[in-house]
Amino acid sequence: MNSKIFKQVESFAENMMDAASRDDEKCFYDFYNQLKCLCDENNGKKNDHPVLWETLADFTDDCEESIFFYKQAYQIADKLKENEYKASIQFSLAQRCMELGQSVEAKDSVLKAEKFASYTEDEELKREITELLKQLD
Repeated sequence: MNSKIFKQVESFAENMMDAASRDDEKCFYDFYNQLKCLCDENNGKKNDHPVLWETLADFTDDCEESIFFYKQAYQIADKLKENEYKASIQFSLAQRCMELGQSVEAKDSVLKAEKFASYTEDEELKREITELLKQLD
């Protein structure tokens, strides 16, 4: 992935977290909309990457819209065979499904996350997945 885009995504995320910590909604949504434009500009192109859509989903308040973005991120991660992204996306998808009371979908996603995480060295994500699985049992 283009490191310039990665740095832009990272900067947008930091700025949105900073704006949120100051309860500055206008600033938050300004950066959110810039990130959304970056995602749309790269959609289906060479620089399209799961980090774009996963970050957008992470900062999307509406659960259903967020799920749509996570699924977009997952398709790209799957095409790139990026297990770490697939694991984190499925984990986040499971959390959002839980928020909507969709326990069957949440369980399906967290089990996928567990499978993909097993191919990574991300011990923190593995612990979070285990905790979420316990909540769903």
